[in-house]
Amino acid sequence: MILGSDNAFAQAISQLERHAAGQPEVQHLTRLYRTAATRLIGSDGTLVSFACGYSLCVGEIRSRTDDDFNAWSEAIGMDKAAPVYSLATAPMTWGRDQRGGRFVFSVDPSANAISSR
Repeated sequence: MILGSDNAFAQAISQLERHAAGQPEVQHLTRLYRTAATRLIGSDGTLVSFACGYSLCVGEIRSRTDDDFNAWSEAIGMDKAAPVYSLATAPMTWGRDQRGGRFVFSVDPSANAISSR
């Protein structure tokens, strides 16, 4: 899965950003979900990377504790302003004071699961 691989994750973000560049609808989705993701992080976290396509959004959050990322993961799944239909997360540790995680979620109401195949 892309969440556990630095290379695959960076490529996924880059590919989604390139695709969104020429798609106003995707740019709108990206703004909507980036705003929600940032709002739900709180004061101790940072949205390091984020990109969306027509049906998926992918990103990375850095925070001080694992609890911050876990709380964000729960909150994004329940946010009414920007509904998420399926969510996969991968908690990460980058250093002594760098916790957080990567995520991928569906913005497509017909998606009921995210597979790692």
